[in-house]
Amino acid sequence: MNLFKSELRRIARRRLSLVFGIIAAAGLLVLAGVFWFTSSKGPTEAELAEAQAEADRMNEENYDYDECVDDEAYFESEEYSWIEGEPYYEDMTHEELCADMFGMWTAEDLIWTYTFVFADESPLILIGVVIIAGLIMMMLGSSAIGAEWSSGGLSNLLLWHPNRLKVWGAKLGAASVVCAAAVIVLLGLAFGLLYVTAAARGEIGELNSAWWDENLPKFARAGLLSVGMTVLGASLAMLGRHTAISGGIIAGYLIVGDMLVRFAGMAMQMPFSERLSLYTWVTAWIDGKIELEDWSDMYAQQPEIMVITSSEAGLLLGGIVLAFAALATWAFQRRDVS
Repeated sequence: MNLFKSELRRIARRRLSLVFGIIAAAGLLVLAGVFWFTSSKGPTEAELAEAQAEADRMNEENYDYDECVDDEAYFESEEYSWIEGEPYYEDMTHEELCADMFGMWTAEDLIWTYTFVFADESPLILIGVVIIAGLIMMMLGSSAIGAEWSSGGLSNLLLWHPNRLKVWGAKLGAASVVCAAAVIVLLGLAFGLLYVTAAARGEIGELNSAWWDENLPKFARAGLLSVGMTVLGASLAMLGRHTAISGGIIAGYLIVGDMLVRFAGMAMQMPFSERLSLYTWVTAWIDGKIELEDWSDMYAQQPEIMVITSSEAGLLLGGIVLAFAALATWAFQRRDVS
């Protein structure tokens, strides 16, 4: 029996995998639906005409504007002498100057439309989809390990395959492959749905080579982060021998631990205290780099700058994942399974 293939089948056939898959697909459909119903290519002629009529009605009640327009010498008084030295007003006609000073309503002031521009807004959304896919796979990976410990399936498996390193490697490899496949599928589905939405209800924008050169590396790094999250979740479940332990540690850090670390850094007045937060390093990894500013010297005209590159962030995040994977491997090798 091929351990790797059997582990792939086990993960794919789990009911939780189906549930998470349905939830992820439904979430993407809802996301696309939100943009579909909130975005438009602009107001219709009827909407513009209605808004302009309302603007004209409001302008008729603007008596200050009317008084200004009727008096060509309105701005020659001492009160408005400062206008002569302002370049902004140099090329304005008298009527435009009155409108600027006292406000003339236009149709655009009274009507608001949102246009979803794919090229501008989709990168952040797509990266978010990849990260959420990583969180889902982290839960699925830790659940797969925790369920085997709870059911005794791992003990039974080791009777047939006593090589623990081979068993553990197959499980980590299968979880990573499933994560990578899920990320690619969800990213492709999200890209397609948003692209169709933008084409029908918004604007595509410029998807030129510069756009791809900037965003493809971000998508790739976010995908690698998701795989790392899956390995981390499985490793924590192997260490704790329970799904809840893995989920509790991860949720505890994300919700409370990171905030406490930030507060500790600020309390110690540590320069660049943001570097204590894991979110900072994740941002640096995905974006390519991040610049931190330190204004602790109140007399400095410019802040101290600390740059964290994706290489540095990758080493730290990869080191954390590898450390927990190594601990899980050691614990699995040393501890009694029964």
